[in-house]
Amino acid sequence: MRHRHRLRRAALRPALAGAVVGGLLLAGCGEQQAGDITSADGSTAGTSSASDPTIPDDFPLAAGMGGPEDAVPTSRTGTGLRDLELCGTTPLRGIGPRDRLVADNSGGESADTRELVLLSSADEATALSEELATLATDCDESVETGGGEQVVIRTEVLESRLGPAPAATLLQTYIFDGEADAGATVLHVVPVGPALLVTSTYGQWTREQAEQALDATVGPLRDTVAAMTMFGEAPGSPATPTEATTRTPAEIPADFPLDVGFPDDGGDVRVSPPSPEGDGIGEVEMCGRVVWPQRETPGGLRRLVASAVAPEDHEWRELFVHAGPEQATSTMDVLRQAAAECRTSRNLVWTELERDTGHDTVTVGLTYTDGLGSSVFQVTRVGSARLMVTTYGEGSLASLDGQADEVTETSQKILPAMCVFTKTGC
Repeated sequence: MRHRHRLRRAALRPALAGAVVGGLLLAGCGEQQAGDITSADGSTAGTSSASDPTIPDDFPLAAGMGGPEDAVPTSRTGTGLRDLELCGTTPLRGIGPRDRLVADNSGGESADTRELVLLSSADEATALSEELATLATDCDESVETGGGEQVVIRTEVLESRLGPAPAATLLQTYIFDGEADAGATVLHVVPVGPALLVTSTYGQWTREQAEQALDATVGPLRDTVAAMTMFGEAPGSPATPTEATTRTPAEIPADFPLDVGFPDDGGDVRVSPPSPEGDGIGEVEMCGRVVWPQRETPGGLRRLVASAVAPEDHEWRELFVHAGPEQATSTMDVLRQAAAECRTSRNLVWTELERDTGHDTVTVGLTYTDGLGSSVFQVTRVGSARLMVTTYGEGSLASLDGQADEVTETSQKILPAMCVFTKTGC
């Protein structure tokens, strides 16, 4: 779910939405309804395993923020920049970092926010940095404020003073009802190894004061960027596009059996046949971490969704095809880590369920401490594609095993058709 930020002329900020996250939490009876969209609670996904790299607690993310006597705190659970809107997209939503750290020093007519994320690989950090710059290239976006003013947001991509490409600087300026505003947002994007630093600073600068804006925002970041060398080396400008960025996802066959076994549409049952334009299940969030569908990976995605909804039983099926198996694998790693670490969040109870499909599969169950309702989410990767089969019913923790068995039976009916997304077949 995307939330368009309402701009205010007196205190313009980058598109930092509130703490509302489109996390789908399938609830039980009473006030909970299947398919409810719930706001993030700020809980963490747990502690990474000892073998995984993490961001040190004393990493100087807030170095240079505020005044000389200010001590700006850092946090792993703040909103940070994950709701940053850029040219109609929210590129930092659902990226599934292995670790993150945020710092914010905003107030009055200024805003200064930093987010450091640790991704699965240096290639992923580089690709996300390139994606941010590509999104902003030649991008003018028109929005309407709460007061009815028309605002044009102009975004320019500038050469970074903090590192070689794909590091980049983005400058956003604003025009209110045809009149240039005395305010601008400077965003810095710096990848180093698997780490990616994104910063957003709003100040009272005009387009003509771009050099002054860069001077004011680059200097305070020097210590933070220098400390990022602990994560590896900054990538240089690539001479040619990588294979991952030039490939495109395979076509989904017209007869792909995503709806196999569905009941007939009619009566109390509403069936949505397979379609690339369907709503699908939305975002699934586990302990503050979006695990499905996650952000679009390099090379793009193809999707197919279908569902069957009855009064007390819901079933969703979704197929996502990536440009290559490495992109599909990295998203599975995020889900697998969340399934291993996340157990409870508010009234939600997550249970890892072991099921063997003969492929790369993660299965988790969701139940509630305050009422009936049970969901099973099973995601299976075959080659460059991922299949999710999800069911919801008026069950409980005791019924999860049987529900998971039924989901696995459904997956196994669909999985043979996914062999077309491998290089050599199954």
